[in-house]
Amino acid sequence: MRYFLIFTFFLFSPTLSAAQEFITTKNVPTKIKDAFGQAYKDFNAMNIDKSIKELEKIIKKSPKFINAYQLMGDCYIEQKNWKDASLYLNKAIALGPDYEPRIYYTLGQIAMEQELYVEARTEFEKFLKYPAKNEALDNRAKKSLADAIYRPDALSKPVKFEPLNMGPNINSHYRDYFPSITADENTLIYTVQIGDLRSGQEDLYRSLRKNGEWTKAEPIPNINTPENEAAQSVSADGKFLVFTVCNRKGDFGSCDLYFSERVNGRWSTPKNIGAPINSAGWESQPSVAPNADAIYFTRGGARGQGDKNLMISKRKDDGSWAEPQPVAELNTPYDDCAPCIHPDGQTLYFSSAGHAGMGGLDLYVSRLRVDGSWGKPQNLGYPINTAQNEEALAVALSGNLAFIASDRPGGFGSLDIYSFEMPLENRPNAVTYVNGFVYDASTKMPLSKTNVEIYDLNSDKLFTKTKTDADGEFLLCLPLGRDYSLNVKKQKYLFYSDNFALKEIRNQQNPFLLDIPLQPVIETTAVIDTASKPKEGVPVILKNVFFATGSAELRQESQAELNRLKQLMDENPQIKIRINGHTDNEGSESENLQLSDKRAKSVRDYLISKGIAVNRLDYKGYGETRPIAGNDSPQGRQQNRRTEFVVIN
Repeated sequence: MRYFLIFTFFLFSPTLSAAQEFITTKNVPTKIKDAFGQAYKDFNAMNIDKSIKELEKIIKKSPKFINAYQLMGDCYIEQKNWKDASLYLNKAIALGPDYEPRIYYTLGQIAMEQELYVEARTEFEKFLKYPAKNEALDNRAKKSLADAIYRPDALSKPVKFEPLNMGPNINSHYRDYFPSITADENTLIYTVQIGDLRSGQEDLYRSLRKNGEWTKAEPIPNINTPENEAAQSVSADGKFLVFTVCNRKGDFGSCDLYFSERVNGRWSTPKNIGAPINSAGWESQPSVAPNADAIYFTRGGARGQGDKNLMISKRKDDGSWAEPQPVAELNTPYDDCAPCIHPDGQTLYFSSAGHAGMGGLDLYVSRLRVDGSWGKPQNLGYPINTAQNEEALAVALSGNLAFIASDRPGGFGSLDIYSFEMPLENRPNAVTYVNGFVYDASTKMPLSKTNVEIYDLNSDKLFTKTKTDADGEFLLCLPLGRDYSLNVKKQKYLFYSDNFALKEIRNQQNPFLLDIPLQPVIETTAVIDTASKPKEGVPVILKNVFFATGSAELRQESQAELNRLKQLMDENPQIKIRINGHTDNEGSESENLQLSDKRAKSVRDYLISKGIAVNRLDYKGYGETRPIAGNDSPQGRQQNRRTEFVVIN
């Protein structure tokens, strides 16, 4: 309870006005001062009743001795006797309203303990009218004032919160906490502490969801050691795991971040993620950005002492990590920790003791602004947040389901993991993902380190990029509300393109699961019989080439795709291609044939205008004669209206 105390008695006395109506330790008679000194010693020795009895005698003898009223108030605070504490502190104020402004702060805290928020707000506002003499105390008063304003409103408007225990396959009689989940919502990874709170062994466990049910959780193989592994985050694709290791010989600080990658279904030997993410301080509680291009984490002082701050490190093109930067808009003079970046890449959940809240650590959400800064944090509300500490939240890709650890009654152990429906106002942006498998069209072998790029289709600005992993796979998250183009390319292969029309879609979209065979480019030209027909490759559909309706006029959005085709031909000067045009079956056959031919020619002419030699280009329209889907649905007709290229030498 000592955060209420005034700390003024002998070491500090405020400046007194000439017209004072009270006496202090500086001018009180010696006998009373000595008796007060003994009462103060009893107070510090926690002999509270003895101190109160002595102070009652002092006040009776010297009713204008202001320090005695202050100390009496502090005695009753120690006993949580808020009524008498307020009584005596207000008597001190009656004697000298300006003698010690910190009394107003203490009265505000007493009112907060009793949930008297109007009174608390009044006292904190009185305190803050005085010039600041102690920055830390001034910050606490501002925080408490914000709490006093927020709490009554939150209590009067509780959010829907019906936590569901995830059951015995997830929870145990040990401490189960710090959940994280993959984008497909089928893998849950969390921390289990086996043993007591101080010396228990922390390990990482994993459960899989099959047929709607979670399997019995098991320790993650090749990750756990006889030492502690905890506070982890798994990437959206479930293949990049970052977690916390503490007090390991040779590390940078008291706690460092480690990582492991899953290749062919097996986790690699964990490694320290290194500088500049890890420092001589305390790094913990990571959250991997949706496309693994950044890591959010918590940094504190040595051994976690001092205020904790939210940090972000972005991944460079060469795979290394940039110097971490504080998330300045969200950090406060208090603990800000446990970040959770949602797969939309624009919604950040975190815990904080520094923003207006219910008490202790509360959970908040902030949204990324257009200018790249983070918006004002919003408290997730009561009763998600309580007077206790709420820390470490995970939110599924769908946005309507969240996971939290709680020690509420009725669980299996001291901490269990619960799922709950996230209130609508706190949900992230709607998001989906594209999950692709890239392989050699001839050998069927996976192609690792293949470049995968996602662009905003309308502006052709790069949205995100990655490379396929050792399994030839990639997963990239796509927030709804814009159209995207996909480009998959690798040296010595023809590229693959696709697009995802999500601009007009606001509700949850099924993920895009792509099987992507890349055709190898033949580097040497064999001697062929000129009388025989040249061998053709498999057509590559240019999914991001668009025309005006019923016209051969290329739309602006087509240029990016055609420029990539031009680059492919520049990089492979030995190839010759034919542009094929196709339509659906709407309209007459002759009109469709003519339109497809004109469209193919438009593409050829564009490439010529960019410097590709005429003798390397051919074109042909096929009209409606080569459908790749049924023409009995809008989706099928759309697939049939296509432009493609094929290598013809």
